[in-house]
Amino acid sequence: MSFQITKAALCIFVLATCAFAQNNAARPVESFDQTFRASLQRSISIALQDDLPPPQRSRLSLPPPKAPQAATPPSAPLLLSDVLQIVGQNHPKLIGASVERQIASAKRLEKQGAFDPVVNFGSDYLQYNSTTTRGKAATTNITGGGIELLTRSGIKVGAGTRFNLGRVKSPLSATGDSGEYFVEFKVPLLRGWRINEKTAAERQALLGEPLAEAEYEITRLDLLLTAATAYWDWVASKQKLIVARDLLELADFRAQAVADRVKAGDLPAIDQAEAEAEVFNRREAFTKAERDLQKSAFKLSLYLWTADGRNAYSPEPEQAPNDFNAPVQFTDTQAIEGEKLALERRPELRALGLNRQITQVDLDLARNQRRPALELSFSPGRDTGFGAIGTTFKGGLDFTLPLRQRTADGRIGAASFKLTKLELDTRNERQKISTQVFDAVSAINTAYERYRAALQAVTLNERVEAGEREKFRLGDSTLFVVNQRERATAQARIKLIEIQAEYEQAVAAFRTAAVQY
Repeated sequence: MSFQITKAALCIFVLATCAFAQNNAARPVESFDQTFRASLQRSISIALQDDLPPPQRSRLSLPPPKAPQAATPPSAPLLLSDVLQIVGQNHPKLIGASVERQIASAKRLEKQGAFDPVVNFGSDYLQYNSTTTRGKAATTNITGGGIELLTRSGIKVGAGTRFNLGRVKSPLSATGDSGEYFVEFKVPLLRGWRINEKTAAERQALLGEPLAEAEYEITRLDLLLTAATAYWDWVASKQKLIVARDLLELADFRAQAVADRVKAGDLPAIDQAEAEAEVFNRREAFTKAERDLQKSAFKLSLYLWTADGRNAYSPEPEQAPNDFNAPVQFTDTQAIEGEKLALERRPELRALGLNRQITQVDLDLARNQRRPALELSFSPGRDTGFGAIGTTFKGGLDFTLPLRQRTADGRIGAASFKLTKLELDTRNERQKISTQVFDAVSAINTAYERYRAALQAVTLNERVEAGEREKFRLGDSTLFVVNQRERATAQARIKLIEIQAEYEQAVAAFRTAAVQY
């Protein structure tokens, strides 16, 4: 393009100089100005005809009339509430977070299985060297069965029967022909009392369910915020495209009007070149606005999914609203109330609290494991049948003391340090949440003030633009100045659209921070 302009300028200079030389020799001096103007105009026309592409009809110009066709129903408008509903129901990431809740429930069921009653049965046949008649084989049948249950306090409760018939090998004892029936208790008095590894695992699994719920809420709020941000970017891109389209249609109309006036001799040919150049500049801006709208639509489509797990569609420009709601200023009371709601509802704080409880279980278990093991066991029973002795009883006490406690001490230290970290994380998260709320309110009110100023700027620019256009019609202005005024108005409108989008995004950030979605 720069080469064509340079070539045109050289042609203008050469042709104008030749015309000047010829006319100066043949005409009086006082007609010099008129001669030079006419020669210059002819030179410009020739140069523009040779070096500039012919004017093209804008793609936004009205097409030729077509035969009447059946009207198709317009696409339904896509509102923010529709987008948020689709995200909440169908987004794969949110469904994946819901699966994590099911996994947590399955883990809880697994850990609770440690306290299921267990039935056991066994039968042995022994042939061994008799202690009374050494060197001779003795035989016996040993059969037994029962049920055992581990309670969450650590006590094991069982009941069963034994049939030890024949010459029983020590340390087993014989029973009557009808067998021995008994109950059995094993009670941990120190280590394992009220908390043990199985009990701790179940408690943590029970806490894992609300923790998975909190993680689900965190994912949901993040998705809703990013979806709302993408939605308002899409709406803003649609409205910016409208501004670019209006500006291009205006340039198309003016280029045709200027061309007609140039043919009539009312305007110089350079005005036609300027008008056509403005058309190309605005066509480029319109194409970019189209691409921006497509890009924002693709981004928004990442949040539009169907119930069967397919990406639904890229929204059509016709579905976007053509305007925004008027911004409203937020009060200090709304900010304080929003902070209060956020500190009560935010799932991040719930997750930190649940993690503290899970870690506290680890600490309690480690402290219990540091105790010596002392277990009391007793088993009353009844021996029945031929050869029975009636009431039976078995009791005992087992004591174990590790010489070093490094395993328990290491677990105590790790759990204690983790609790300290979680407390610091909670303080930081509370401050972060409060800051998010007040920052969102600040962004809302700043956007509101900017909106008021930008609205006034649009009004005044439109007034100046209309006045400049009237001056141009009366011959008191230039096409360059008119174009500048139109650009200034368009830039003011685009700035107003951007501010309104920022306001809506700030409102979405506030509602997300205060868990109002």
